Amino acid sequence: MAGIRYKRAGADQMSRIDERIAAHAVAAEKTWSLSYGRFSKAIARKKLKTGVEIGVAFGGHAEEILKSTKVNRLYGVDPYKHIKGYDDPMNLPQKEFNALYKFVIRRLSAFGSRYTHIRETSEKAVGRVVGNLDFVYIDADHSYQGVWDDLITWYPKINDGGIIGGHDYGHPNFPGVKQAIDEFFRRFNWPINEMGEGVWWVEKKILSSSFIMPAYNAQDTIAASVESIFNGNFSSGDELVVVNDCSTDKTLDVLKKLQKTFPEIKIINHKTNKGGGAARNMAVKIAENHLIFCLDADNLLLPGSVPKLRDFLVESGADVATFNTVRYFRTDPAKPTHEWRYKTSSASLEGALSTFKFPGASGNYLFTKESWVRAGRYPEASGALDTWGFGFRQLATGSKMRVMSDSFYCHRYGHDSYWMRESRTGKTASKALQLLTPFFNLLDEKDVRYIKSSEGRNSWFDNLEKRPIKLKKDNLKKTWRLRLRRLAG
Repeated sequence: MAGIRYKRAGADQMSRIDERIAAHAVAAEKTWSLSYGRFSKAIARKKLKTGVEIGVAFGGHAEEILKSTKVNRLYGVDPYKHIKGYDDPMNLPQKEFNALYKFVIRRLSAFGSRYTHIRETSEKAVGRVVGNLDFVYIDADHSYQGVWDDLITWYPKINDGGIIGGHDYGHPNFPGVKQAIDEFFRRFNWPINEMGEGVWWVEKKILSSSFIMPAYNAQDTIAASVESIFNGNFSSGDELVVVNDCSTDKTLDVLKKLQKTFPEIKIINHKTNKGGGAARNMAVKIAENHLIFCLDADNLLLPGSVPKLRDFLVESGADVATFNTVRYFRTDPAKPTHEWRYKTSSASLEGALSTFKFPGASGNYLFTKESWVRAGRYPEASGALDTWGFGFRQLATGSKMRVMSDSFYCHRYGHDSYWMRESRTGKTASKALQLLTPFFNLLDEKDVRYIKSSEGRNSWFDNLEKRPIKLKKDNLKKTWRLRLRRLAG
């Protein structure tokens, strides 16, 4: 008898939970239903057939998609699992989540094989979806990191021409939603379409790159550099913009000959020599694409290395993507003399102030035009420190700089390069100081005094590895919190 009473009590308890779930669904969807149908209009207009909804909740939005569109297969991803410490009205007790899962399965069973539920997190669920999709609707974890992780996870699964969308864009209670979406898509200059009631979507487009190359008296090396771009690194829609910075040798003649073989080359001629920074800025300004790869006119790329780097930048959420090794050579790239290897997977501002060999220093890497604008462009009055200064500025203005493992490019060494000529002037530290000055507010006050002192003014840059420059403690904490929060991105 006791056992029977226990079973009845358990059944009654479950019945009460079911009733609460049903009542909760009715109450929630009085408001939520205002957003239903808006994303479906984009699906129907684009005639999309397969997609996934991240965060199914009570199933109302999934039901609307299946009712009002001709979608063949909709995956629903929701683990229905209580998360300790997560502040969200939909973070239900586990017993209620179990009941909610059954409620949703019953609700959507009318659509048969058109709906498949995956009761896992995004990270685990993506591997269970076979092939690519036409759309994703993100409406799960409303924190910055939650939305960022979902974007990183599902972006690669969406076909070109498909759409990435979701809910609660601009919601005052969930500011991280808008922040993550804006940061992810600003890199490509893709417009965010707002449908009202917090619904948003972005069309995924084919991404092309603009290669840029500053050139000054590079007649002996530029042909090999250009050819390395077109050897397995150049795709349809890409371009190469070369700025001839008033060369006095036959650089322009070599470029014109190359242009006959590679008509995608655009040649810009400076009437006066303006320096590397100005030449790079002119090239970026002329560039038509929003992903920029800068290659100096004496360096070489490995075949197929930039397409891999481009995928890495896009799918990691980075604003800047670099190779993890700079392999130096004199005449034969197959016989390197030495190399720089970056041991970090993500560059930081404090790292850039502890060595001049940080990932952004070489300048030969991939970045977004938006990060160039935010950084205030390449510095033009710093000589050969234009690349170091630009990488530093990108980090100081919030760009995410990621390092792709097991990758390298070939950097020519030993000839009279731009850097070699500039380093002989003895003005490296003073020029670096000019670059650092606008960011003194980020630095430890003791180190600011050291840099400005007679002791440090002319030597601080060359001594970075022995005497690193530190950030203010509050800025350091903020920087590390930001890095930790974005590590998955």
